[in-house]
Amino acid sequence: MATKWGFETEYIQSCNCTYGCPCNFNGYPDKGHCEAFVGYKIRNGKFGDTKLDGVKFALAFWWPKAIHEGGGTARLYVDPAATDAQVHALEEIASGKHGGGVWEIFPKTFAKALPTKRAKIGWKYIENPVTGEKFVGEVVLPTGINFRRSVVSRIKKLVLHDADFQFDHKNTAGFTTVIKFTEKGPA
Repeated sequence: MATKWGFETEYIQSCNCTYGCPCNFNGYPDKGHCEAFVGYKIRNGKFGDTKLDGVKFALAFWWPKAIHEGGGTARLYVDPAATDAQVHALEEIASGKHGGGVWEIFPKTFAKALPTKRAKIGWKYIENPVTGEKFVGEVVLPTGINFRRSVVSRIKKLVLHDADFQFDHKNTAGFTTVIKFTEKGPA
């Protein structure tokens, strides 16, 4: 039986696609495959009776083609400050067994889900790729499964070398927002 859950989180997404990322607009990845890293800093939330306030975590994804074509690999990273109960709650949410839009959809595209790792989680917010100023452009996706509204910019640098993930990206697509997720999806 699915557990009721929800959280409000700061969200930052990066991938290997060029500025804007065609996958968010029903396109195909411009490099032929997809490498993505998504960070979360939960402001407040719960999974059943487990409080998630303040928990930081990230997810790494790799697909050999477009996401919907499957064959992907994923790993959950959780900041060491999280309790074992919080890690378990995030593993349950990320499994897709408890609903939640992208949380339910993405696991169906994985050929392999690697074990959760504890890792220090931190990130800096993104800037305008031309002027270096904070960027104010937005994308609105009324039926989006990750987010409905987000600031669009670039990720200056993303490096992840872990098992199946060998990411070394510069000046690629970036999105940041504050979003509420529940077992029904993004709000």
